[in-house]
Amino acid sequence: MPENVTPEGADDPICQASDVPDSVVPVAVVASRSSRARKSNNVSQDAGSVGRDRYDTVNISSSRTTRDRYVVGLVTPRRIHDQNEFSDTRTLLADEFLVDPESGGDVFASCRLESTCDEEEGAVGISWGKAMFLIINAALGAGLLNFPRAFHEAGGIVAGNIVHVIFTTFALGSLVIIGRCASERNCKTYQELVLHMCSPGWSIMASIFIAIYCFITCITFIIIIGDQFDRVFASYVGRTFCHHWYLNRKFTMVISSLLLVFPSCFKRIDGLRFMSYVGVLSIWYLVAVIVEEYYNGHYPKGPVVIFDIQCWTQIFDVVPTICFGYQCHVSSVPIYSCLKHQDAKTFMKACVSAVSVCLAVYTLSANYGYLTFGSRVEGDVLLSYDPRRIQVFVAVILLGIKSWTTYPILLFCVREAVSDMYIRLKSISPVEAAVNEPIRRKVIAVVLWAASIIMAVFTPNINVVVEVLGSLAAFFIFVFP
Repeated sequence: MPENVTPEGADDPICQASDVPDSVVPVAVVASRSSRARKSNNVSQDAGSVGRDRYDTVNISSSRTTRDRYVVGLVTPRRIHDQNEFSDTRTLLADEFLVDPESGGDVFASCRLESTCDEEEGAVGISWGKAMFLIINAALGAGLLNFPRAFHEAGGIVAGNIVHVIFTTFALGSLVIIGRCASERNCKTYQELVLHMCSPGWSIMASIFIAIYCFITCITFIIIIGDQFDRVFASYVGRTFCHHWYLNRKFTMVISSLLLVFPSCFKRIDGLRFMSYVGVLSIWYLVAVIVEEYYNGHYPKGPVVIFDIQCWTQIFDVVPTICFGYQCHVSSVPIYSCLKHQDAKTFMKACVSAVSVCLAVYTLSANYGYLTFGSRVEGDVLLSYDPRRIQVFVAVILLGIKSWTTYPILLFCVREAVSDMYIRLKSISPVEAAVNEPIRRKVIAVVLWAASIIMAVFTPNINVVVEVLGSLAAFFIFVFP
C-alpha cells in the first residue's frame, strides 16, 4: 500500500476484523459507487512512486447493480517485477465481495471468490439461444419415455393434455420467478438463490434436495444407457449376449460411463453447450420416429381412452411425470449466470423458447405413442417398438447419446450442492475455498461419478425411480419459487 495514501475507514472496526487472512488487506469503507470510483482512481495515480512491493488496487464500481450502499473492499497483495505492469493490475471487484457493515464485522459474509478463478478468465458468456439449448437438454430426458403411459393412467388423451398444459404453464411461471430473483441477487446456483431469498436453513434444505434429486437422476441416465446397449445386443447378437463378459450390462455401463468423467469436471455449465446440441437433436429424432411408427408401424393396439370422466381422480397421476419432464429449474440458475447479458428479459426469452420446445416434444410423443399402442403401451414407450427396424435402432442409439449428454449437467448441480454443504460444515472462508476449488471440484465430481456407476449397476429399472423423482421435482418447480 503506498505510504502517502491512507485508506478511508482504515480505523473502522470492520476493517480490523480478526478473521481476515494475512493475504487480504482491508481497503476502505466508502459511501457510494461513484465516490468509490473516484477514490480508486486517486489511489492509482499516487501509487506511481512506490517501490517493488505494491498492492493491487481495486475498482469497486460495478455495472451489475445501481444500488448505493456502504461496503467493505478487499485487496490482495502482489509483488510486481515489471515497472510498467502496474497499469494492468487494476481488477474488478464483483458484487459478491461487497459486504455490508451490518454483517457483524465479518468481511467474508457474502464473498464468493470462486466466481473469479483463473479458469473463468476470458469467459464472455453465452447468448440466450445457447442458454435455450442448455435448458432444453436439462429438461428433456427419461421423462419423455413415460408420457404415453402417463396419459393412459390419467384417464385418456383429453385429460392428459389438459393437465399437461396446466402444469407446463406453472413450470414456465416458476422459471420466470427464478430468473427475476437470480437477476436481482446475482446468484450462480439454485441453493445460493434460496439462501438470498429465504434463509440459510432453507438453503441447506435446498442443497440436500438438489443433491438427492440430481444424483438419483444421474443414476437413471446410466441405467438408460445400459438398457440401450442391452436392446442393441439382444437384437443383433441374440438373447445369450450377456454370457459374453464384454457384452455384459455391468461392463458396458462402466466402460461407456468413463467418457462422462471429463465433462463432469467442467467449472462452468456453459462448457456443456455443445453436448446439448447433440442431445436436443437426438430427442427430436426420437419424436420423429414415434410419429412415423404411428403411421407405418402396424403394431397391435389395445383400447384407446379419449376421456373417462369416472377416472377424474387419476388425473393427478400424471403430475409426477410432468414435473420430472420439465425439471430444469435447478440447472436454470447456473445457466443464467453464464449469460452474456444477465437480465430477466434475456433469460425469459430463453425459458419461453425452451419450454415451448419441450411442450411440443412431449405433446407429440405422448399422443402418438399412446395412439399407437393404446392400453398396451409400456412405461418406457421405446420398449414397445421393434428394435430391428432401422429407424428404431437409430433412436435407441440416440437415446443413449442423449442420456450421455445430460448426465454432466445434472452432476454439475449435485457437485455444486455437495461443495456448498462441505464448505459450510467445515466453516471454510471464501479465500481458502477459492484456493482449493479446482481440487475440491474434481474430487467431488469423480466420487459422485463412481458412486452413481456403482448404484446404477445394482439398480434393475427406472420405473419406480421416475415417480420418486417427479415428486422431488415438484419442490424445485412449485415449493421453493
